[in-house]
Amino acid sequence: MHGRVKTRSTAEQQEVKRKEREKKVKLYKAGVEKLFQKRDGNCFDNEVLEISAQLLCANPDIYTVWNIRRQVILYFKTEKSSEDFQLLLENELPLTEQCLRANPKSYCAWHHRSWVLDTMPVPNWKRELALCNKYLELDERNFHTWDYRRYIVTRAQVPAEDEFIFSTQKISTNFSNYSSWHYRSRLLPSLFPDPLNKRPIREDKHKEELSLVQNATFTDPNDQSAWFYQRWLLGRAHQSLLLVQAFVSEQLTFAVLNKSVRLDKSNLSLQLFISNNPIKGSWKPCGCNVDSHVWIFVPENQISSGSLTSGSLEVTLHHQNKQIDQLNLHIKGPGVEAWGSKKPQFDAQFSQGLTSVLETELDSYHQLLDLEPDSKWTLLTIVLLMQAIDRHLYKDDTMQKIGQLKKIDSLRSGYYEDLRSRYEIEYFLDNQEKDGLSHPACVEVKLSGYNLSALYHLHYLSLMQQVNLSCNQLTDRSLPQLHALQCCQVLILDENLLESLNGMPSLTSLLSLSLKNNRISTKDNLKHLVMCQNLNSVHLSGNTVANDADLEVYLKGLLPKLKTEEVI
Repeated sequence: MHGRVKTRSTAEQQEVKRKEREKKVKLYKAGVEKLFQKRDGNCFDNEVLEISAQLLCANPDIYTVWNIRRQVILYFKTEKSSEDFQLLLENELPLTEQCLRANPKSYCAWHHRSWVLDTMPVPNWKRELALCNKYLELDERNFHTWDYRRYIVTRAQVPAEDEFIFSTQKISTNFSNYSSWHYRSRLLPSLFPDPLNKRPIREDKHKEELSLVQNATFTDPNDQSAWFYQRWLLGRAHQSLLLVQAFVSEQLTFAVLNKSVRLDKSNLSLQLFISNNPIKGSWKPCGCNVDSHVWIFVPENQISSGSLTSGSLEVTLHHQNKQIDQLNLHIKGPGVEAWGSKKPQFDAQFSQGLTSVLETELDSYHQLLDLEPDSKWTLLTIVLLMQAIDRHLYKDDTMQKIGQLKKIDSLRSGYYEDLRSRYEIEYFLDNQEKDGLSHPACVEVKLSGYNLSALYHLHYLSLMQQVNLSCNQLTDRSLPQLHALQCCQVLILDENLLESLNGMPSLTSLLSLSLKNNRISTKDNLKHLVMCQNLNSVHLSGNTVANDADLEVYLKGLLPKLKTEEVI
């Protein structure tokens, strides 16, 4: 046993570590206390810089300490010459590097480095760009470094072409570099814009990128980086902001846009014209958000039925005081109402040449699926390719593949169910003109029995008076989407999975609501019915709450227009 180094027991080691920690904490607290005392006494000197540097090296994520340090630096700006101030800031850079070695993902340290360079009289952007390259060699996936690089590139005015080459090099080195793919998607639209402004990039470059990303996905089918980039390439065509529906009556006027936006008179605005005369009033978003597809018009003076029949009606959309779209309205009798509607557009709108490339890609990914039958990314890409090539031709195959995805990737089955619901509603709306849904005589829409788990594009149903959403899988989270149904008088939500009406929007036209065979158990779960004050009938049979003896009294307290015989 002689000559052997004595080792402490575990208890002894823990006690030594505890004492060391206590000593460090005591010193740290003393440093923080002294720093705050000097700050409170407006004592801005080199000692403050020394103390704060020690504290930050120990913990670079104390934002207040960085703020005090910047306060001292700005004080020295008024006290030192330009050369001395430059030197002071130069000395800040090694401090941030030391902090970043301790924590490469420190928001505070990265922000301070950016602030130093913006404050520095003569920053060395070339050196900073080289530093970014060095950091990305050490950790090519650190998004903080990529964000900092974008900041440096902007300040240094590095050509986008050079950065595109850099991203290509990084991707060639490692296909699994998500940040490189993302950076590439930011550069491509500015370097290779689509002359028709329909797709993110022009067609020839689009084909090249599809080939590049296919090589990446075949190299490692289980890595998600390239798959996400491919989803961006397969995205639908850019759609201009358009007016798609509008409705005008004495009681209610609204306009519907194809995108959820925020109206701002100086930037984006709507205007209602009757007989070529602008009608004064304000536009309010429908629902609880400031952004909306549906905008309610509140006129300064009530719109009379006589004015609706005496001349033309139109709604115009303006961007920066320039008209970008208009919708002419038609009189709908006999209630003296005016309406207008456009067919929705969900197709990807790829050119014939690009579609041919996508068809080849689809064949290739079917071959990959034969080799990797459980690859969720391959399956999902096949779905996206089929949607991009011909949505209706591949409808059945799309639904079958989504069913496979739910089994293979069961943890995300909810996502795939929502995706299927989205496609089902889009297929339904695609057929609206064929089925006559855009004709003024059609007032009813039936989306019953589709097993929908989520609701999409309901703003295209804003003119419908009767909406049947029964026999689906809708839960409470879908209720806020109903705000678009501004003309709906009869709403059927039977046989869904509703447990409450939390999120029920204000529907002033709604007269009858059917909620049969859901999961509503208490009266309190019905309190949001107060949002629909014109309801005269509510159907609740098949819910536990229907057995409550006080239900009728409770509902009549919420809804003054409710008829006793219509509480079921």
